Amino acid sequence: MSDHRGMGSALQPFTSKAFYAWHMAEQPPDAFAVNLWRNAATPRCKHFVWLVHRERLPSAAVLQHRNITESAICSLWGAHEDQHHILLQCPGARSVWRAIGWPCAPYLLSFRELWMLPALTGLDMPIRSAIITAVLWNIWKARNAFVFNQEYIPTKTMVRNAAADLDLWTLRTRSPIHSFRTSLADHAYGSAYAL
Repeated sequence: MSDHRGMGSALQPFTSKAFYAWHMAEQPPDAFAVNLWRNAATPRCKHFVWLVHRERLPSAAVLQHRNITESAICSLWGAHEDQHHILLQCPGARSVWRAIGWPCAPYLLSFRELWMLPALTGLDMPIRSAIITAVLWNIWKARNAFVFNQEYIPTKTMVRNAAADLDLWTLRTRSPIHSFRTSLADHAYGSAYAL
């Protein structure tokens, strides 16, 4: 007896591509995703921000929820460690936001509100997204350096690393825009952190 299972009215053979297309057609579009994917960041950094957007960043709280770790406490400051804490509210993250001139960032309800900060008005969305991605990525790397290697990365180094990432991303994409790093410096750096 032949197998007559398939997809669609014509009962085409099953493929994962067809199933994915069918499944995604049922999902409402994610309007915010454009902000994450259309920038000069490396695919790894874009995926990181996508994990944050989907609330899947492996914070202590997520790992505890998955029964991977016992505690959801921040190893640096002793607070409940979810991604909001890591990227916006942790004292280390707060110092970065203050250093780049965005002291209101820790008080945002969601990381998505970073894209609406007044400091970034006037910038094209890809530049805005690249700047935010670079800062978030370097906060995350500094957190991981401490958690896994007990290495403390100072605020000034995190900010410089974010600027260096922006330089590399500009070269990688051969962007016609003058420099993401210049945009970060123009819109974010305090005089103490000028490079």
